Amino acid sequence: MRLEERGGDLVITQLPVEQMGILTLGVALCGEEKQVLEALLSGRKVRMLESGLEYKQYKRTAPMGVFQKFVALERELREMGVCVIRDRHW
Repeated sequence: MRLEERGGDLVITQLPVEQMGILTLGVALCGEEKQVLEALLSGRKVRMLESGLEYKQYKRTAPMGVFQKFVALERELREMGVCVIRDRHW
């Protein structure tokens, strides 16, 4: 996972599939995950670049069930307060 501070917001620029699952569980196994969870709990804006979602690279090759699982995880992150943005809007 790669994080950046931009204008007071925490921005996730790269999110591997395994860390995506860990975040949706509300678990922090490393410093970056803890930083994201702490930002969400403290009410800070957390944004995630859509291009940084690793699972989207596998849209054409992953079985539909696996891909849909990660789509559901992305939805869970949104429900937790993470705003997914397109790169051109940032």
